[in-house]
Amino acid sequence: MSRVSRKINDKRLLKLIGCYLRAGVMIDGQCYPTRVGMPQGGPLSPLLSNTLLDDLDKELEHWGHCFARYCDDFVILVGSQRAGERVVESVTRYLERRLKLTVNQNKSKVVKATEAEFLSFTFAGKKIR
Repeated sequence: MSRVSRKINDKRLLKLIGCYLRAGVMIDGQCYPTRVGMPQGGPLSPLLSNTLLDDLDKELEHWGHCFARYCDDFVILVGSQRAGERVVESVTRYLERRLKLTVNQNKSKVVKATEAEFLSFTFAGKKIR
């Protein structure tokens, strides 16, 4: 919430977001508390991911990377497999240490651009930019 409050100044909206995050989830008619994070697919998920990952966007721009991000899905384009592995390590370290987020290692991978899929789009062609 402290990171969200850097971007959102309206105290009523911050209180509403906080209540929503602490409300829990309903599973088979039972309410269960949520300890951390936001349920995937929740209505606040895009707002919160864009708010939190704005810092990542700025860091990637500072590092000079070409990237695209939509909510919590993103692709970073680099020149080689080795560079990709270094970037994955750097971004994972940044997300986990600076932003206190958990990276899903099963979804994170380094692939050639022609083998990549981003939001159901694929890259094609000999020269990719």
